[in-house]
Amino acid sequence: EDYDDEYLDDEEYEDDEEYEDDEEYEDDEDNEALSDEAENLGYTIDLQGGSPRFVNANIIDWASNVDVRGSVEFPVLMQVLGMKFRFGAEIGTFNFTHTLPPGTDTYAGISAMGILAFPAGPGKIKIGTGIVGKSPGFIMEATYGFRIGGILDIRGGFRSTEVINATTTEELELGHTGWVDGIIVLGINL
Repeated sequence: EDYDDEYLDDEEYEDDEEYEDDEEYEDDEDNEALSDEAENLGYTIDLQGGSPRFVNANIIDWASNVDVRGSVEFPVLMQVLGMKFRFGAEIGTFNFTHTLPPGTDTYAGISAMGILAFPAGPGKIKIGTGIVGKSPGFIMEATYGFRIGGILDIRGGFRSTEVINATTTEELELGHTGWVDGIIVLGINL
């Protein structure tokens, strides 16, 4: 009887080892698939044009122009709880002119953001944080479109920009400022 118990314990131990080996093998397969998918994506360059359509009360009396942005996403694909995302960086412009007389003040400059991009077929969701002019800020963007061949895609969508403490060229502090752009994006996959 002692011999049988000992033998059964050994069998249970061997079964546990087999399951652990299977789990490690499955993890390796998942990591390889994710790595292959990232290599297939390569670098992605997004060229974007947009114009603010909705603004908060701080810049309701300000006229806007067309803004341009460029971003690059690196060929590193991460996955957390089933969500796949990529890291990237973006630089762009923003430009508002005060319309009330005397109309000499502007709120304009360059924005620089670190971004996370969540690819979803021909669509993409981006979130990012960085500098908008002289102030910290963040963005959220959602676009959807279609692919042209394996290299290009064209997407349209919306983008929200929030600035923590906006300051104009004449040093007028606007405070927390935000706007929503309608955007068109040309994506190039290298």
